[in-house]
Amino acid sequence: MNGSPRISSNACRVCPVRGESPVCRIAEADLDAFGRLLHRFEYQPRQVVFYEGHPCLGIYVLCAGKAKLTTSSSRGHRRIVRLVGAGELIECNGFSEGAVHEVTCETLEPSRLCLINRQGYLALLEKYPSFAVELLQLVSRRVMTTTFGRERIPFCKTTERLAALLIHLSRRFGHRSSEGLALGIRLTREELGELIGAAPETVIRLISRFKRERLVGITGEEILLLKPERLSKIASPLPEDYPLRSGTAGLDAPPPR
Repeated sequence: MNGSPRISSNACRVCPVRGESPVCRIAEADLDAFGRLLHRFEYQPRQVVFYEGHPCLGIYVLCAGKAKLTTSSSRGHRRIVRLVGAGELIECNGFSEGAVHEVTCETLEPSRLCLINRQGYLALLEKYPSFAVELLQLVSRRVMTTTFGRERIPFCKTTERLAALLIHLSRRFGHRSSEGLALGIRLTREELGELIGAAPETVIRLISRFKRERLVGITGEEILLLKPERLSKIASPLPEDYPLRSGTAGLDAPPPR
């Protein structure tokens, strides 16, 4: 991990995700004050940013790259509860004094994040009441989708969950290639299983089935969706923004309809 003690206001001005982030849409006039609240850190792929149960030092925002948030049971079983993309708030409890991390954050690719001083940021928010309301709505959406996922997950077949996950990842991170719709994120079979509550062997078997049916293709380590419309039909019993597991990927999506 490489860190810088402070970020210049110009770095915030040229940040490509500042206008999209629900945390960083600060007016130009206050960017100097905002920059004084930030510490920036660079991470290599598969580096841990923080651990579950450790003190939360402030508000974490992912500026570039991708990361996964995981939690572990007392028996050591791990599951991915959420994927984080550039511009996203990593945890909501960073706004609370004395909070601890509810998850472990690990990067999936070269990433950059900012750690924002909690007290200074909350003081700055007093100038932007509409901005504070937007953040409150974000927290509310996350709670709603988490609850919704817990209610729906027992009634969904593994095939439906995997198809929904692939469609979701392609919409969130994907890009068109000459061969199909690339997911835009590289996850191991174990990580795919942790997202949908399935064993890696089950994921391997289902992906092999999707390959035989020409629904997906594999290029190197990346999965390509060859017939996303057919995958959508397999996942059709699930809402379009189905969160896949309690608290998992897509928590910044609109609430279930």
